[in-house]
Amino acid sequence: MKTIKQLSVFLENSQGSLKKILSALSNQNIEIQAASVADTNDYGILRLITSDQIKTCRLLSDIGVLVNVNEVLAVSIEDSMAAFASTVAVLSDNGVEINYLYTFTKDAKLVLIIRPADLEKACAVAEANGLTLIQGWE
Repeated sequence: MKTIKQLSVFLENSQGSLKKILSALSNQNIEIQAASVADTNDYGILRLITSDQIKTCRLLSDIGVLVNVNEVLAVSIEDSMAAFASTVAVLSDNGVEINYLYTFTKDAKLVLIIRPADLEKACAVAEANGLTLIQGWE
């Protein structure tokens, strides 16, 4: 299955928790390629794609931050609203439920990071419909 690893970092809803993480990454020259933050009343979730996912996971664990590794789809498309809408329509029209999605640009392309309810189904639908999936990407 063509997927990439995403880190889900649990943040306390307190002053300085994000700063602590970003400082640690900066001190180790780890680049953030994509990030998304969602919050609840009790905590936040920082989702990350970095230049070195394994090093990032170890570093954050070493400084006492709870980190989970998830597999997600990374779909590379043209950087246009039409391509974005079309890609989401292909998945949706074929029964793929998207739990969340965020984007970033890389090499003049838009990359959609998609966490579907059923990863295998989403991957199969994407491949069957000619979507360009990025694999690995440590």
